[in-house]
Amino acid sequence: MENVDALDCVPVALESGSLSLEKAAMKVMEIIYTNPGRFGILDMDEDARSDFLLDAIPKFRGLLERYDKSFGPLGAYVYHSIPGLRMTWERRQIDAESAKAAARASVRNIYEDVAERKALAVAEPLPAKNAFGGVEEGTLFFKRIFENRKNLLEPKKVFYGKRSALILALKSAWYIDDAGVQKLSACCGCSSEVMAEALAKVKDCLVAKSEKRQKLCDMRDRAWYFVCKYRQRLLSLDSDSEEWKKVKRKLDYHLASWKSKNRVLHDDRMRVSPGNDDLARIFKIKRHRVSLFLKRARRMAESGEPLFPMEISDGD
Repeated sequence: MENVDALDCVPVALESGSLSLEKAAMKVMEIIYTNPGRFGILDMDEDARSDFLLDAIPKFRGLLERYDKSFGPLGAYVYHSIPGLRMTWERRQIDAESAKAAARASVRNIYEDVAERKALAVAEPLPAKNAFGGVEEGTLFFKRIFENRKNLLEPKKVFYGKRSALILALKSAWYIDDAGVQKLSACCGCSSEVMAEALAKVKDCLVAKSEKRQKLCDMRDRAWYFVCKYRQRLLSLDSDSEEWKKVKRKLDYHLASWKSKNRVLHDDRMRVSPGNDDLARIFKIKRHRVSLFLKRARRMAESGEPLFPMEISDGD
């Protein structure tokens, strides 16, 4: 067992050059390890004690560089430094365990979701990817509604409001709920069952887009898993070491990947909805007219004006 009094000889050896700074720091670590009771770490199990002292070696180097004989014996200086070093180390361990638990939970959820989607994909074959050309029944249904004007005395504002509502509904077909279907069918003068069936055909055409978006979401979530993993890893490394720099580069790469995929996911092109060209084909109208109806719907929404006739929007 290394005598604790040997600590007081370390500055002399360091000053004479018989010990390098690195070896002097290792010497301090060895003396503390072999005298745990003297430095208040006897309550730590052997593994934790080893991890703590190995982690503290860079701190011992700094401590030796700052040491001045006027502080008193090195042994006393080290003794009073250990509680603070231990408190910092234990706090980092707790943070690391929390980060590790969060990362485990995150990746478990990600892969459970992926496994579930794959199982469903095997059970239910996907429709053809270029599907908008194959919904003739739905196309004819929406075209008839779009052109229908039962009451010739119906104000143009109401008529065009209904058309805007229909185009907007198809644009949001993937996200429309039962309440939306009820309002839309009342607006268009058809049963909610027929409307729901026609919208389902449009949704079938959007499955490929949904799969593409979900694949990107999975890649984004995987990048976030690695961000959590490498952040936790950095906590256990010396910031001056080559290993820390290597892990930091990996962290930066995955963080940039996560940010990039988030930006793409927020792009309108990644929204699960028919393109304006698709809507133009469905309604047999020019593409620019689709844009005009969508702009009209947006202006009405921004002004607070109801898109549906008042008696329909209040619930019929």
